[in-house]
Amino acid sequence: MNIKKVAVLGSGVMGSGIAAHVASAGCQVELLDIVIDEGAPDKLAAGALEALKKSKPALAMHASFLKKIRPGNLRDHLERIADCDWVVEVVKEDLAVKRTLYDRVEPLLKAGAWVSSNTSGIPLKMLTEGRGEAFRKRFVITHFFNPVRYLRLLEFVRGPEVDAAEAADFGAWLEEVLGKEVVPAFDSPTFIGNRIGIHSIMTVMHLALREGVPFEVVDSVLGEASGRAKSASFRTADLAGVDILAATAKNVFDLCPNDEDRDIFRFPDFLQWMLDSKLLGNKVKGGFFKKGGKDEKGKPIFLSLNSETREYRVQVRKDWPILKELKGVEDPAERVRTLLTSDTEAGRLAWRCIAPNLAYAVNRLGEVTDGPLNVDRALKNGFAMEIGPFELWDALGVERVVARLEFDGIPVPGLVRRMLEKGLPSFYRWEHGLPTAQLNPKTLAYDPILEDRRAIVLRREEARGKVIAENSSAQLLDLGDDVACLSFRTKMNALDDGIILLMEEAVQKHVPGRFKGLVVGNQGQHFSAGANLVMVLNAARDKRFDLIHEVARRLQYAGRMLSYAPFPTVAAPFNLALGGGCEVSMAAQRVVGHAELYIGLVEVGVGVIPAGGGSLQMLLRMEDALGQKERGPMPKVKAAFQYIATAHVNTSFDEAQRAGFLRRTDRRVMNKAFLLHEAKQEVLRMAADFQPLQERTLRLPGLGGSEALKLAVKDFQLQGKATEYDGVVLGALAEVLCGGDVSPVQEVTEERILELEREAFARLCANEKTQARMEHILQKGKPLRN
Repeated sequence: MNIKKVAVLGSGVMGSGIAAHVASAGCQVELLDIVIDEGAPDKLAAGALEALKKSKPALAMHASFLKKIRPGNLRDHLERIADCDWVVEVVKEDLAVKRTLYDRVEPLLKAGAWVSSNTSGIPLKMLTEGRGEAFRKRFVITHFFNPVRYLRLLEFVRGPEVDAAEAADFGAWLEEVLGKEVVPAFDSPTFIGNRIGIHSIMTVMHLALREGVPFEVVDSVLGEASGRAKSASFRTADLAGVDILAATAKNVFDLCPNDEDRDIFRFPDFLQWMLDSKLLGNKVKGGFFKKGGKDEKGKPIFLSLNSETREYRVQVRKDWPILKELKGVEDPAERVRTLLTSDTEAGRLAWRCIAPNLAYAVNRLGEVTDGPLNVDRALKNGFAMEIGPFELWDALGVERVVARLEFDGIPVPGLVRRMLEKGLPSFYRWEHGLPTAQLNPKTLAYDPILEDRRAIVLRREEARGKVIAENSSAQLLDLGDDVACLSFRTKMNALDDGIILLMEEAVQKHVPGRFKGLVVGNQGQHFSAGANLVMVLNAARDKRFDLIHEVARRLQYAGRMLSYAPFPTVAAPFNLALGGGCEVSMAAQRVVGHAELYIGLVEVGVGVIPAGGGSLQMLLRMEDALGQKERGPMPKVKAAFQYIATAHVNTSFDEAQRAGFLRRTDRRVMNKAFLLHEAKQEVLRMAADFQPLQERTLRLPGLGGSEALKLAVKDFQLQGKATEYDGVVLGALAEVLCGGDVSPVQEVTEERILELEREAFARLCANEKTQARMEHILQKGKPLRN
């Protein structure tokens, strides 16, 4: 599959989002829309492109990718699709409009080009009616979810005339190049995700209105505590748009007359009132919730609609102890099971909200897709759930769920009764916490879940006996083909003594002579949120500054081992790679990172500077990034100082690479599921012609440079943009980056910079104001400006 140029027909929210994402993947894009202004015929597409440049959060991986999008109009520029490999239609959800457009598109298509529609409600067979054979053989539905960059789900519907192997190739391209979770769906109204996900939201809405439960109270139990998105139900509706929610619900109501829960999709009077009042969510700054100014302490006030008075009021807060307890539970199955089986008000409310949707999901098998796995994949990737409905059935126990449904008077799905009659206890067969087979609803047999060779699952490798060494914080595993993997397993994958120890042992003892190289990667929620701050704070309070100094030294030298190992080392960061997580990534000889990478050195926020080699790495990388453009010792120092002093966090791999945090030789992977596989392949490529890195010396400006930086900080203090203690922290950073009291004509060794770094770190840890910053972020989750 070789797709280089894509046409997106329709530049609305979805069309422009698809265009931005496809351009971010490296394709040239033609973005076309209708003419609404004869004086500016490209107005819609050009306006959409301008809106993309301002979008927050950004819909493109980097602003430079938007240059790949050429705006135009459907009247004058449709012939541009003639050399496109894929044409995706995203116009008005109106069959007549789409058919009229297809009449014009069909004769212009090049041989072998794919055509797809982003429709969510019109059956494929109606879209292709009257089209030629060649068109029908290359036409599919590709239903993206909004925002396209951030929601991975893509529902894929093919008709009977589309070759299965060719469709599989197209699906593989969508997975690898666009990073999508491609889920096969049947040609049914709203497909999988919206059919079941909107049922969940509408069920919860009817319950909240019927029982008079405030919307924010419902959301408090239906977020992370229930293994669902943080935005839960009503905030999700505000994010997506209340009108979009309503339109999808109406589609199901109109197109599914035999749905046993059809009335759930009927608008309650309150929802119709919201639509009439244009309370459509975040896009109009008011939906179920809105911001309401600030309190006397300057903190924002959040308001919620009162369903009885239909006026906004201050949100109700329920102090339910179980919700606080569940914040410490990382395993989503355990978290949801604990909540739903608890004899608490929160647990009972969560069960009443979730139970009807569990039954509804079962009844959709055979209608929206063929098995439990596709439903769970759709809900997890389209609605950001941590655990899908069938995984939840199994986590709770099918028999227990049935008993409780019967007690509550909720009809038990016929499939579940047949399962129990045959003695089938679950929807999946599980091994070591992973599903290996799924129930076939037609045969009541378990079909094996085929492994994707591109997706390495560390828990599966562990179950196969591939563990080489481990402790409570980390594991070293054999990935096969003579490549090892160092994996973290602390909370938030925070770096601690155990991780540092196994990193040292891996490089010195386990990998040499046995493996071609090492991948540093894991499969938690984040690559690493930084160092174990609790450990550092406790040591500081106990005045164990010798311990702090030693831990910093060991982390620095573990990083140096990765840098100068006599074999390839590749880091595979994803999501958060902050502080120490950023330092470990930069210490590796190469990075193969996920496109959604949020990486930066954020230590100043807790009153310290990087202590695991981050200062040194930034100097080296800024020197490489500036190259011959900026000679002399000061430019690289200024660039490194600016990034560290502002705790700059890059919001994508591409942004980090362009900022110099990552090298040009580092490589991006769009699909996180394939990240470890690609990192392993990178190790093998490097091993074929491996040349170890050599240490460098740096020319740094010394005291003159650090004084100049301190003066700049003083200016910020005078403007009220930096506190007095910020000056202390940033002054220490300036001294480290400038090489201490070195002469500008001297060469500074890497060892000297590391020594300055850890001394400054330990010195700052001794300060009560730094300790206060650490305590505040641990308790409040936000920085303290003291």
